[in-house]
Formats: sequence, C-alpha cells, structure tokens
Amino acid sequence: MGESQRVEFKIFANKNQLGAAAAEQAAGAICGAIARAGKARIIAATGASQFEFLQSLITHREIDWSRVEMFHLDEYIGLPITHPA
Repeated sequence: MGESQRVEFKIFANKNQLGAAAAEQAAGAICGAIARAGKARIIAATGASQFEFLQSLITHREIDWSRVEMFHLDEYIGLPITHPA
C-alpha cells in the first residue's frame, strides 16, 4: 500500500447495522452504474453471512431492479447437503 492511501475501518454494533451499511454502499455503486450505463451487473455472494446485507440491499428504494442483472456466486461444491451453510 502506498503512503498516500488511507485505510478506514468501521466497527458496527451488530450484523444488522453492518449489513445495512454495506448495502448502502453497494446501492450507491449500483445506482451510479445505472446512471452512467443505463444498467448494472452485480455478483452476489450467498450464505448465512450475507443475509443481513442482501435483505437491506433488495429493499433499497432507489435501485431500479429492472435495470440490474445479477450473477449468483456459490461456493458449495463438495459440501454435503447436511452442511449448515
């Protein structure tokens, strides 16, 4: 990392606040892409660690979901059906 780069850490009280903050940042990027290109493409990870983020993102009022193409990222290959992920 170069000397001019700054790293910022944010600490949240719980996973709901973290998910909402991440969704707000993602929504800004998605809306920006739609404004520039008329559409947006996103890749969404899955799994229990993403539930709060995805719930906040899909309910975001400013995103025109008819202009969003989503790809699903899934890394469950090789896990048994009984795995809690």
